Amino acid sequence: MSDRMPYRLVPLSLEEETRWDDAIAPCEGREVFHRRAWLDYLAASRGVGARFWAIRQEADTLGYFCAGQLTKGPFRVLGSPLTGWGTNVMGPVFAPGADHADFLRALDALARRERLATVELESRLLSERALEEAGFEPVAAWTYLVPLDPGDPDAMWRRLHPTCRNRIRKAERAGLRVEDSEDPAFVEEYYEQYAALMRGKGLLTHYPLEYPKLLFAHLKKASALLALRVRDAAGRVLATGLFPHDDRTLYFWGAASWPDSLDACPNDYLHWCAMRLAADRGLSLYNMSGHGRFKKKFGGTLTLVKRWQKYHWRSARWARNGYHWWFQARSSWLRYRPRTAEPAEHARGGASADDEHGPPRRSDDFIEIMRNPGRSLSQRPRFRLSDLWRAPLHHFPIRDELLYQCLPLRPDMEVLEVGPGSGFTAFHVARRVDRLTLLDVAPGNVAHLKTVLTGLSNLRFMCADICDPRVPDALGTQVDAVYALEVFELLPDPETALANMARALRQGGQLLLQFPNYPPPKTPGVTYFSTRAELDRLMRRAGFEVWTIHSLRLRRYPQLVVDWGLERPLRLYRRVNPRGGRGEPLVYDDTWAFQHRHRLEPYKYVIHAAWAPLMGAMRLGGGCFARNLLGDDILNRNLLVLARR
Repeated sequence: MSDRMPYRLVPLSLEEETRWDDAIAPCEGREVFHRRAWLDYLAASRGVGARFWAIRQEADTLGYFCAGQLTKGPFRVLGSPLTGWGTNVMGPVFAPGADHADFLRALDALARRERLATVELESRLLSERALEEAGFEPVAAWTYLVPLDPGDPDAMWRRLHPTCRNRIRKAERAGLRVEDSEDPAFVEEYYEQYAALMRGKGLLTHYPLEYPKLLFAHLKKASALLALRVRDAAGRVLATGLFPHDDRTLYFWGAASWPDSLDACPNDYLHWCAMRLAADRGLSLYNMSGHGRFKKKFGGTLTLVKRWQKYHWRSARWARNGYHWWFQARSSWLRYRPRTAEPAEHARGGASADDEHGPPRRSDDFIEIMRNPGRSLSQRPRFRLSDLWRAPLHHFPIRDELLYQCLPLRPDMEVLEVGPGSGFTAFHVARRVDRLTLLDVAPGNVAHLKTVLTGLSNLRFMCADICDPRVPDALGTQVDAVYALEVFELLPDPETALANMARALRQGGQLLLQFPNYPPPKTPGVTYFSTRAELDRLMRRAGFEVWTIHSLRLRRYPQLVVDWGLERPLRLYRRVNPRGGRGEPLVYDDTWAFQHRHRLEPYKYVIHAAWAPLMGAMRLGGGCFARNLLGDDILNRNLLVLARR
């Protein structure tokens, strides 16, 4: 136990608060988001003012801390920053030599003293180890960090994607130019373009005009904002953008353009000029405040960022989990209806309204699901009575629940299922997507699927081996998502299979693989991985940009339902009616269910009528599957691989 005196968080007086910027100026970790200009903007726009403390040990001041506080029902939440503040980072700032663990202990003492239910931090400075040891839990997100090179624009230019360079050249040939505006009327121009963009995508605006107005008013006065207009040769404003900055980092807040101006490439030109202006001012980093196909072009590195939460009250955790469950269900309902407001404000405040390639890809949900095992979707298709006799015969569709829990599906998606089995999964997924391609190696099963899935006009059938290098060309198009459930372990050439799946995906496309990673004879499979390094190598060679590997298991309540509702009755049946066999089959054509489908078909509605309440009972406890992120130890586990190209 240390003999050092503990750190204390001492509230600043009103007089000390007025000198806040001067006090934090020499400290480590200071960002534009710590400055009074930003904090005053938040107070004016969100209606929640910041609180200020000095971090002290006896008479010595070792840093400063600012945060917002709000009350949700019985729960008091302290956030540095608060969710919804549109603030990338905040947290404490330190004098050299300050101890992070001592600060977090002082923060715990403050939470006990003020009966805080939850504390949230997002800091570039605090070490992850100290936060984990203090009991904080991470919530992951992603952003592109683009290095800026003051005095060397050629280095920045070389890092751009060739497509981006071509579009910037096209903008320059069209006579576009950029200006940093000091005119308050800039905000109306920006918001008019932004609102038009949202209307074109069938959405309402994410935030009111007052937000960018207040941002401009507070940060321009503090020389902490680039407010950029892109004009054409005739002087018409084609695009606008807002970029807060400090003396090190430029941040993207929001940008918009007129839809009829996209041929001139004003958005690419806008971001490139923002980078050039920031580099000319000596800034060394551009934080694009998120990720996506558009942002990938500017030469940045996709970087994991973490927001840290600590629950001091268990009831606060339960309440937040309940809210997330409700929010996901509501978001799923809203997502499939046109001209509806987005259910949540962008995490960083401004809209990334610069994607010129149609509606948003909705990859944010998938990235959060990848890195946050506690996050899941609620998007299972509604049960219809006709499903009892129309759906293909299936022996207990528990694996489908994983798909609905972990892969975001949208009405505009094209999807590829590898190994569709009975077609039961495809029957339901086809309702949620624009087009679904079913790929199976067995000709007999493909013919059967065409028969049992007749009437679904958005289905396409392919008889091919996913390990055949010609498959992506035969597919003839790229898709938004690929999934394979309990198939990958049966593939003799996993490297080619993964490469084919990656080639079949559009840029930013999503992959879901679920398979038992057990060596024979524990499974009938021919593919397994002794170490994570083997699987990582194949994923990297295939061309996936980011991936996570999870261990998978049924939660306790669904497992209990499966045990008593299915496994025990099946064991009893097999004891009474033993049947021989050739071992576990490698293709669906060889399964007992396929071989005896004609005998079972008359009883299909009875079987499905039994599955429906059993599956409903399993889902009463929420998501059926629990996931844990894995490190190196992946052998002898049921694996879930989530990846993005």
